[in-house]
Amino acid sequence: MQTAKKLVLIDEFDREYKRLQRPADAVAKTDHSLQLSDTLRDQSVADDRKVREYITALHRYLNVRKQVPTEPEAEPNFGGLPSPAGRGRRRRKRHPWTPY
Repeated sequence: MQTAKKLVLIDEFDREYKRLQRPADAVAKTDHSLQLSDTLRDQSVADDRKVREYITALHRYLNVRKQVPTEPEAEPNFGGLPSPAGRGRRRRKRHPWTPY
C-alpha cells in the first residue's frame, strides 16, 4: 500500500480567534491574576506601596462580573412626536416675580 502524506492547513491567526471566543470574564480574571503576580514580583517598589497595589489589584480580581449589565432599551422618537408613555411635556406654572 502506498503511504499518503497529509497536508494540514493551519490558520496563523487561529490563536487570536480562539482568544476572541473566550468569555470576557475569563480573560479579565486571567489579566488580573497576572497583574497580581507581577505586583508581588516587582522588586523596585517599596513593601508598603506594594501591599496597597496588591490590595487594589485583588479587589479588581474579585469584583469581575460574570454577566455584563444590560442597558435598558430605548424607543426611538421619530419626527419629534411625543412618546406614548410621556404623553407630552408638562408646562411649569408661571409665578409672577415679586421684589423683596
